[in-house]
Amino acid sequence: MTPSELSRIERHILIRAPRQRVWRALTNPEEFARWFRVEASGAFTPGAHVDMVSTHPLGAGAKFSVAVEAMEPERLFSWRWHPGVKPPDADYDAEPSTLVEFRLEDGEGGTLVTVVESGFDRLSLARRAKAFEENQKGWEIQLAALDEYAGKPA
Repeated sequence: MTPSELSRIERHILIRAPRQRVWRALTNPEEFARWFRVEASGAFTPGAHVDMVSTHPLGAGAKFSVAVEAMEPERLFSWRWHPGVKPPDADYDAEPSTLVEFRLEDGEGGTLVTVVESGFDRLSLARRAKAFEENQKGWEIQLAALDEYAGKPA
């Protein structure tokens, strides 16, 4: 892939659950923590910074935070973060972030969830390819986890 192709990840999944249920799984911090496999401290509200620690076996103990950008109930939830595993010497305050958007719409028999992570082209070349590859795989894993969590009968 060329550097210009490493700018955006987009994934879709149909979850066999109503939008209200999927929205709650995305935006309720306790529910989000279960399927995303993190410990989260803080509330998801526009402008909030929520600190997280991964409990996922592939990244257990990794610390990161998200800055909530927008919340349009049952339609859009977005945040900014620094993608990928943080190198020990990284100064994330000086590095650009990427934007993650979850878009929800009615689908045949459930809720169509689209996740888009954009802005990789703003990262340094040294970090871009690795962060893009990690998150490309990561979003597949996370959307499958969201489907398993939110798609289960209550």
